[in-house]
Amino acid sequence: MNWKNMTITQKIATVISGLAVAVWLIPRVKPDLLPIDPTYPAIAVVTLCEAVVYWNTQRKWSYLLIAGAVISLAFSILELTL
Repeated sequence: MNWKNMTITQKIATVISGLAVAVWLIPRVKPDLLPIDPTYPAIAVVTLCEAVVYWNTQRKWSYLLIAGAVISLAFSILELTL
């Protein structure tokens, strides 16, 4: 997608997705900084942002991405409780 042709919602979702990737990269650079593994939450946020981007054009794909984000978030919560 071209940045100039994106809606404001798609731009916000893209920026939030980039921030999630940055949070995921922090423990790769400095492993002792965060006490948890942010892989599952980062995947959930990126997947949810992709669902927002595809919402107007491909609704079925968006529903599938939302389901994937919920599953990833469930694994994240499961990891925190164990």
